[in-house]
Amino acid sequence: MALSKIQSESLNLADNFAFTGTVTGVGGMTKLATVSSTSSVSTIEISTDYSAHINFRLILNIVGDSSTSSHGILRWKRSGQSSFDTSAIYGAQGTLLDADNSHLNLNGTATHLYFVNSQAPNRGYQVDMWLGGLGSTSMGNAMQCLTTLTGVAASVATFAMGGSYDNATNAKEKVTELQLAFTNGSITELNYTLYGMN
Repeated sequence: MALSKIQSESLNLADNFAFTGTVTGVGGMTKLATVSSTSSVSTIEISTDYSAHINFRLILNIVGDSSTSSHGILRWKRSGQSSFDTSAIYGAQGTLLDADNSHLNLNGTATHLYFVNSQAPNRGYQVDMWLGGLGSTSMGNAMQCLTTLTGVAASVATFAMGGSYDNATNAKEKVTELQLAFTNGSITELNYTLYGMN
């Protein structure tokens, strides 16, 4: 087939397109899942068991029902496990960006990772989470995220959080599922999109 050259003004990129061949050059992220819910649940579980992806990005809006100071927590399930890791197996670090003395540093003593530390879940959060190496059995895995409280206009706060398994063996195992929760109360509203990257 002869090559056809299309001028940029001839193509409306706001339209929807259905491609049947291999598409290249359109970015490195693949949308894997989108969920929106206003049901009250104690935890949410998100599969990362995608053979084509090693790294993931999770964009999450989440609100809880508790006004008690709580942690937003993340646990991992490794390939072949029937339940999430809940023992002191994680290393977790984080800081509130506008405070000099609000730091979290737990090396091998954390029972979970954190996406926010010591805030009321009913304030609501926007979380941009990067999950590296979860789909690999040879590279170490890690989580980094920025979380901003969004529900109280007079009191906005942003956290930088991160962590991983705190030993080399577990850190190189494939993580197949994520579990998010608050340490007090339920999740009452959430919206997330999960992307996969090679």
